[in-house]
Amino acid sequence: MGSCEICGSSKVTTKRATSNGRDVLACDRCMKAAGLKPNLTGIHQSPNPGNVRGFGGYGGMGRSGKDIMVRDEKELAPDFGPRVIDGRRKKGLDQRELALGISEKVNVIQRVERGQHPGDSVIKKLERFLDIELMIERKQDEQRQVGPGAGRAMTLGDYIQDALRKE
Repeated sequence: MGSCEICGSSKVTTKRATSNGRDVLACDRCMKAAGLKPNLTGIHQSPNPGNVRGFGGYGGMGRSGKDIMVRDEKELAPDFGPRVIDGRRKKGLDQRELALGISEKVNVIQRVERGQHPGDSVIKKLERFLDIELMIERKQDEQRQVGPGAGRAMTLGDYIQDALRKE
């Protein structure tokens, strides 16, 4: 059992397929909806469910000690973009100066401030340089919603479901 990288469903049987030149783990429903064919190479190799990574490394799962998302029971704050903007402004920096300060490209800073998940190393650099906290304590009683909901962008899975409804 794993998590579908297209629709986000968890605890489903997934198969490795290639979509636009990228290997993805997809459930049967998404494979059928997107017209994907399972990869036949390495079909007997089952992915390690403790090391599943989504795009950018944030599937919310990983081996303890290797993935920052599970280190010390912390997770990336949902408002990490505004936190970076506030920290940058408090130091009187523009995006270019912040990028130079942490040895990253300006477009990395722009993406983080827009809410796109940064990599582990970028999170650490931003926390140290701006003296902010981007990783917060994980709440055990928190319920996560899979599917369309307020406050999140449309996923590829949402798009596929909409397309299937229109047929």
